[in-house]
Amino acid sequence: MRKVFIPIIDARMNMNIIEFIEKYDIAIAVKVDIKNKRFEIIKRDVELESYDLFEQLILFGNVDSIVANVEGMILPRIWTQGDSKCVLCKKSKEQIIALFYDKRMDAKEHFFYAKQLDTIMNSNIEW
Repeated sequence: MRKVFIPIIDARMNMNIIEFIEKYDIAIAVKVDIKNKRFEIIKRDVELESYDLFEQLILFGNVDSIVANVEGMILPRIWTQGDSKCVLCKKSKEQIIALFYDKRMDAKEHFFYAKQLDTIMNSNIEW
């Protein structure tokens, strides 16, 4: 069985979004500003195996469709396209964060990894 890195949460460990995406190897982070109906995109110099999820959810999508994908749902929301993953975290009433990254893992490992990213994003990350 493969070993997958699961981040250890330390409530004292505050970091900004750039530090977070570098530490957890996130290729693209998107802040969805619900109130102003806009996206703020941060992309690292890392390629994704597939940009399909990013294109469908962000480039060809809109804020209202992202909101509809999280309303009343168990969070975080998770999508996969091959090894490319997207996790949607609701950081606040006015903000959703989409994280895009490549990681090879089975569904169970990915679920726990996504939960860890969501917990860290909601408690320690300053955007």
